[in-house]
Amino acid sequence: MPQPGAMMPHAAAQPDIPHPNALSSKDVERLLASPNAETRIETMNKLFHDLESGALSPAERSLAIEVVHCFAGDAQVAVREAVAWQLRNSPLLTGDLAERLVRDVGRVAFPILRDAAGLTDDLLLDVLSDPDSGKHVAVASRSSVSARVSGAIAERGNVIAVTALLRNDGAEVPDSAVNRALDRFGRVRMVSEAAATRPGLSLAMVERVVAFVSDSMRTTLMQAHGLSRELVERLVERGREAATMRMLRPVLRGAEDIDAVIQWLHTNRRLTPVLLFRALCAGDLSLFIAGMAVRAGIPAENTRRLAWDDGELGMAALLKKATVAPGLTHPFQVAVGVAKHMEYEGGDDRREDFQAEVISELFTACTPTNDWMVDDLLLQLFDQKSEEVIDRALDQAGLPFSPVRTVQ
Repeated sequence: MPQPGAMMPHAAAQPDIPHPNALSSKDVERLLASPNAETRIETMNKLFHDLESGALSPAERSLAIEVVHCFAGDAQVAVREAVAWQLRNSPLLTGDLAERLVRDVGRVAFPILRDAAGLTDDLLLDVLSDPDSGKHVAVASRSSVSARVSGAIAERGNVIAVTALLRNDGAEVPDSAVNRALDRFGRVRMVSEAAATRPGLSLAMVERVVAFVSDSMRTTLMQAHGLSRELVERLVERGREAATMRMLRPVLRGAEDIDAVIQWLHTNRRLTPVLLFRALCAGDLSLFIAGMAVRAGIPAENTRRLAWDDGELGMAALLKKATVAPGLTHPFQVAVGVAKHMEYEGGDDRREDFQAEVISELFTACTPTNDWMVDDLLLQLFDQKSEEVIDRALDQAGLPFSPVRTVQ
């Protein structure tokens, strides 16, 4: 106890008392060097809690921020992804760190691109030049999207990104962007309906959208915008005549090419689940069956019976035998289910109708999902890289290219 009359020390003269859970320099070095990603993520979560609680001294806060920046450059994607989710709407996110994270892989960039405020249009447009479809979806889902950025998404984004944009009430989507979205994906139900339900749709766009939507949606549009039944019917017919683009590029010209292409792909380790899924959704059912048969090492007839099984067991057993991840069973089953429902056998006469229906059904039945493998499979439906593989396969095998149009 101080003696009576003695002066008490001034509070400012007291040294900083370390926070009980504060990290020392040795703690930091040990955690950053730990091979265990879960340990580093747990530590990072504690750091964010301490930073947000305001319980750290200035020296501790400075060290904690430094550690967060180190985690943002961690060698393991899971750690960087955890940092991005923590920082996405945090005042700790600096401009430099945001730019670093959005240029990372899609899983890391996604939360920053979708939720972080203050990202410039120039940065977002630069990100949209990256072919990563997950980044496009994130940008399309931002609370505010400018007309410039909307135009880039309509031009470059895949069907999920374009749908997310059209459904986003916070996005400024000019008629030119809606038109481009319909040029590319108007026959996909979720795209046309997203366009039809946008607030503030101009009359010119209403007249364009009418050609693509269902009867019930047309009735809604007629009532909302005062269109006559005769005008709607003329617009629908005109739209049917114009909607000739392909949703996906068919792979082969004829059945005689299948064995040669399948063998080339298999020999060169390119007979991948993604490629076979694209073939299935493009309507190349013979290629899908032949490719699965080769991967599974069973006859094609057995492959078809397993894939077209009305129960739950056939497709699951086939994919397991073909070493396809079991988590992808559902999208494969949905695509085959459309073929069975439409009684589609792979011919050119109904290919476009099949493609439009299978794409719509897949994204209705399989999204949203928390399974990154399913997300990746669906995102790659419109990825041009797998088309390049097919072109190379045909070229290397000495076979002619398929005379089909691609989506422009």
